[in-house]
Amino acid sequence: MTVSLSPSFIIALVLAFARSVAWVVVCPPFSNVSIPSKVKIGLAGAIAFLAAGSLQHDALPQSDAGIMVQIVIQAVVGVVLGYIVSLFVNVVVGAGSLIDLFSGLNLPQAIDPLSQQQTPIFGQFYNLVLTALLFTTGSVVVIVAGFVRSFQAVGTSLPPVSLGVLAQTVTGDVVTFFAAAVEIAAPVIVVLFGTQILLALLAKAVPQINVFVFGMPLQVTVALVGVSVALVALPADVTNMVGKAFAQLFGGF
Repeated sequence: MTVSLSPSFIIALVLAFARSVAWVVVCPPFSNVSIPSKVKIGLAGAIAFLAAGSLQHDALPQSDAGIMVQIVIQAVVGVVLGYIVSLFVNVVVGAGSLIDLFSGLNLPQAIDPLSQQQTPIFGQFYNLVLTALLFTTGSVVVIVAGFVRSFQAVGTSLPPVSLGVLAQTVTGDVVTFFAAAVEIAAPVIVVLFGTQILLALLAKAVPQINVFVFGMPLQVTVALVGVSVALVALPADVTNMVGKAFAQLFGGF
């Protein structure tokens, strides 16, 4: 039994693989350094094999120089797509870091087993919850399906988008990242801020009481209770942010 592949399919497969590898390296949850490189390459190869059928009908380059240029272009497209998705998805981790900042737990940092970086406690916890929710809510399937769709929306012929428009889009997404992170963490932050005001009033009314003795344990307890209640809304937040990411990516196509 022999299997013959057309030259156009092979070129399309190489270009799709270049975009897929760049996307997998940047886009969560596949970008976690704890995932072996062989798994990432296998996932990128599987996506590229599925998407090569869409690219082979485009105007593919025939010369070696044209193929090399297209490989670089497809890698850049993969990085941009993955970065925009990571901005929206990592909003949850940013919210956890804000809670750490207001609760006073940002000092004792630990190694995050997923990112292999020093992360505050709640930031690390939110990262673990985010990874679990991406799989349990089916958002990871939406992320992969959206990326496969990008091969139809953005083929080898890129849309006429200037660098200024692209920079403005990425800047707007960064602003959205911070705004959404504050919005997700706002309920817990408000409660922690109210706790700090209460401690300040107590220290002013009763100077004999050393609020520093029980102030930190009280803030930690309030933060734990607040995060436990706020976790209920995280699945909807993750699904909403994934939807916003792909509305941002493909809204113009």
